[in-house]
Amino acid sequence: MLNQSNTTHKTILFEQPLNERIRTFMRIEHLSSLCNYCLDQATPLGSHLSLSTLIDLMNLISRGDLKQEILKELNRQLSTLDGFAKNEIIDREKLQELINNHQQIISEVSAINGQFFVNTKENEFIKAFSQRASIPGGTCDFDLPAYHFWLAQDSNSRQQALRDWVAPLHLIQRSISACLDLIRTSTMHEDCIAEQGFYQRTLDSGQPYQMLRVSVDKELGCFPEISAGKHRFSVRFMNQNDLKLNPKQVQLEIKFELSCCTF
Repeated sequence: MLNQSNTTHKTILFEQPLNERIRTFMRIEHLSSLCNYCLDQATPLGSHLSLSTLIDLMNLISRGDLKQEILKELNRQLSTLDGFAKNEIIDREKLQELINNHQQIISEVSAINGQFFVNTKENEFIKAFSQRASIPGGTCDFDLPAYHFWLAQDSNSRQQALRDWVAPLHLIQRSISACLDLIRTSTMHEDCIAEQGFYQRTLDSGQPYQMLRVSVDKELGCFPEISAGKHRFSVRFMNQNDLKLNPKQVQLEIKFELSCCTF
């Protein structure tokens, strides 16, 4: 997964989840960013894209019990944080801040009755849009005249409706951000070299690694394809100078930064 990055930076950061829970979290994070960006656009197209992305989010979230997955990860991390209290060199003020934040989010998520987006899913307008959105071109005005009428309303009323529908997303975002931030910042990066564009490593089976992060210089003109399992991972650096052709592995020595993240 390509992480959000500042285009002024010389490197591009790629991330690879190492278990299904983190994979789901990262997909939700990605779609949430798109939804929030589109929500800020006051045009009818912005509203359409925001609603379309919200439908994708609801479909993704409905595939499993996201509430329980979030609570399991937050409680697991909270247990780890509590264990740090015995470390004399730890920044206790920062540690307590993290503990308080996790406890607060756990309390809020636990207080939800049922699953996320229950009220939004039961909205008849949302249901009609969702059913037609799965069909290519299915949201044309002759398919959904009520939706076409809604898009023609003033931007303030459209955006307020969208904010109401998206409201459950805020707690989901806070929860997932709290989990992923700890994982991402848990490990310092190390400088590595991929000989002839290939790098491989065996993972310590005693460590519950959750994510790989690979940062590569833009000017090298290549990107990593990461393949990972429980016990080992490999990184192949590829380039695609001609978008009409398949990417090819580079045959050069590639320097990159690697983080094997676990918390």
